Amino acid sequence: MARFQPGQSGNPGGRPKGYGDLREIARKHTDTAIQTLVDVLNDPGAPPSARVSASIALLDRGYGKPETSLSVRQEGSSWAELMLRLSKQPDTPAETPAESPALNS
Repeated sequence: MARFQPGQSGNPGGRPKGYGDLREIARKHTDTAIQTLVDVLNDPGAPPSARVSASIALLDRGYGKPETSLSVRQEGSSWAELMLRLSKQPDTPAETPAESPALNS
């Protein structure tokens, strides 16, 4: 793999010109895009999935996407104790009930 010398750019020409500021071009169509979403939302003949997608898109743009969070609880143990217990477990898969010696005696 080629390495660049200190102070040498891996892309000396910068970004290619392409479409210029694509974000600015897209923003010029905001009113039309929003109206299209509203039209789909209000069209009783549109598939329900399209109406739901339009609803979500409008709500996300108006209020932002909902925050997501994850809550994990381990009763009676701290995270450190839980991680220690998990790290001490054998790497072998657990026995299935049919393989358990106690059930086969």
